[in-house]
Amino acid sequence: MAKKFSPAILSAMQHYAQLTDDLNKTCDSPKMIALRQQAQQQFLQVGFPTRRDENWGYTNLTGFMQTHFKLEGLSQVSMGDISRFLPDYSAIRIVMVDGWFSEELSDDLSNLPSGLNLESTADLFEVPEFIETLMANQGEITTEPFALLNTALLNDGFSLQVAKNVTIETPVFVLHVQTQNQHISNLRNRIVIEENAEATLVQSFVSLNPNLDYVALSNVVTEMDIAKHARFKQVIMQKQASQCYYFNNQFINQAEQSNFNTFYTGVGSLTSRHQNYVEMDGDHIETSQNSACYATGNEVVDSRTYTGHNQLHGLSQQLHKYVLDGKAVGVFNGMIKVARDAQKTDGQMDNKNLLLSKTAQMDCKPQLEIYADDVKCSHGSATGQIAADQVFYLQARGIKKPQAIQMITEAFLLEPVETINSAGIRDWVAAT
Repeated sequence: MAKKFSPAILSAMQHYAQLTDDLNKTCDSPKMIALRQQAQQQFLQVGFPTRRDENWGYTNLTGFMQTHFKLEGLSQVSMGDISRFLPDYSAIRIVMVDGWFSEELSDDLSNLPSGLNLESTADLFEVPEFIETLMANQGEITTEPFALLNTALLNDGFSLQVAKNVTIETPVFVLHVQTQNQHISNLRNRIVIEENAEATLVQSFVSLNPNLDYVALSNVVTEMDIAKHARFKQVIMQKQASQCYYFNNQFINQAEQSNFNTFYTGVGSLTSRHQNYVEMDGDHIETSQNSACYATGNEVVDSRTYTGHNQLHGLSQQLHKYVLDGKAVGVFNGMIKVARDAQKTDGQMDNKNLLLSKTAQMDCKPQLEIYADDVKCSHGSATGQIAADQVFYLQARGIKKPQAIQMITEAFLLEPVETINSAGIRDWVAAT
């Protein structure tokens, strides 16, 4: 039975289907055209979600449907425009402007450390193996409407690959900057960390003019393959303007004895949704997923994780903290699934939330699904108001109430930030 959609949702779906057709008119790759068309048809069948869909019950997309985002070319941005967003530590820089790779603002990618390969996704459209990899992985994302939309509008992003036995000491920093009103930044990223390799990636999503009342959309899909004995660390900062939208789906596959550490902070956008899908496909894998989120006004901040323990001796650790003010809504949904063969699994997930107003709302759903009988797994969630005695304690020492609340809030969110291994990156994130 065909799924029925409201006129507003149907109009939005048709708009993005037309964008796919427009992209294909200027594309010279038959395989890319076929991939987009396949995703377009799947997207038109699945459609945008509503609050009747179980996984979207707390995330209202009504406002999103009212804006039909455009997909246009690279705008003119100078180094002076973005300098305030750049880190104060040494890094290899990539800049994406409105979803397009900016060669002018990025470092020289022909002069990278040995064993590191960085490319624009658009530059790989003529490489048959790249398109075939995307096609092979498409099955993983067919249940996510925004991931399907990403494939249907696939136009740019970045590819990062680290060769076997290579350690890249300098972190890679990718700045995603929005500049155009009612514009979609549609980013498809591919990350491959080969056997016994190591790298660190930092991504920052910002708006060039955050004080202006303009609307933009970032729709991101990142696919990662982390080979055996490889180590990969990731930090994502989402600080877009208050009327923007952010949807990010990450699909991570880990091989035996690999280590993956990811941290996400969401402190902007009217509606943001960040999702990790981790498959631990080997023995003795370690995974750490942590987040620190803040929302105010009418913002919705939604963070979700799926962690699949599929083999022996897997270790996963998670800590997710939210601070909500005004009429903000926070959503956390975490699933740890332990397969029958995943004996000796250790999976820990904790969610703690601080409400600064009586009208803020937090919706939590930590879950365990266990089919093995020799495991150590736990999950927990706690939500509460800010403690009056803590505020009074600071006020009694001459600190004004707004500053006291800010100090308590920052201290509360510091714990997941401390999971960032690099002191330079950690200090920069904490300061921003």
